[in-house]
Amino acid sequence: MKCILCGKKGTINLQQGPLCGDCFTRYFQKKVYSTIRKYSLFTRNDKLCVACSGGKDSLAILYLINKIAKRQHQPVFALGVDEGVPGYREKQLADMQHFCEKHGIDYVIVSFKEGYGHTIEELMEIARKKKLDISQCTMCGILRRKMLNAEARKFGATKMVVGHNLDDEAETAMMNMFKGSIELMGRLGPVTGAIKHKSFIPRIKPLYFCSNEETALFTKMMGIKVIYRPCPHRKESFRDYVDRSITRIDNDYPGTKTTIIQNMLKLIPLIRKGFSSGKIQECSQCGEPSKGGICKSCDMLNKLGIKSF
Repeated sequence: MKCILCGKKGTINLQQGPLCGDCFTRYFQKKVYSTIRKYSLFTRNDKLCVACSGGKDSLAILYLINKIAKRQHQPVFALGVDEGVPGYREKQLADMQHFCEKHGIDYVIVSFKEGYGHTIEELMEIARKKKLDISQCTMCGILRRKMLNAEARKFGATKMVVGHNLDDEAETAMMNMFKGSIELMGRLGPVTGAIKHKSFIPRIKPLYFCSNEETALFTKMMGIKVIYRPCPHRKESFRDYVDRSITRIDNDYPGTKTTIIQNMLKLIPLIRKGFSSGKIQECSQCGEPSKGGICKSCDMLNKLGIKSF
């Protein structure tokens, strides 16, 4: 394969044709910057918090956001959450810490143990003893989102950058479709959420049109040290099942995931309009934004007999 732009040896074969390493990295960065401009993801006045697990997606976008922030003399910091998955998260957060120190990026690491008094493994053990029907991925996701929002707000962030890529968004769209969660589908898109609230930090997704494969290759081309494996508990989740299913379809019919995203972008404004009468409240227990009187995290912690931070 020869690069369609410069004629050198191709490194990755995209839908439009093969690209060499140099042309690919320029293509990838251009796609991210174009998404930021097209959807006005942030301005020079925003203080950016990059939600950083230490994985390939979060470190790829942290690298690019930091480049922009330096040019614009804009404040940015990385925020990592240690859920307490042994042999996994501490290694990723070590990669994040090394990356931030190398590039002069401020960072904060918080943990479930500090915030909830227990690691995710300990919380799941409590759930099993109480015979609660909840998966580890669901519990972890709900509690992590709450902690990220609260900590980002505490440090003055006005936008939270997340490393969700095209594959992630296609998976989420199909999961909501299969579960009939139409209102949740309206919260998707390059900017998360249909309704604003003073306590909710808007989440933005500059990697929205970048595939999983593209993001992995970009980190390799840029020499960013990461662990290229998912959380060991992912295989237990519905998300993993959906991912494997639509990936098989995409392999047989290339462009399927992109088509899902393109059609979702057409539907999102209609879905948001249909649910525009909704209102975000404040949780009566912790004060965080909530669709009901008690947020999902506090409801879950109540069942576990754990106090929220």
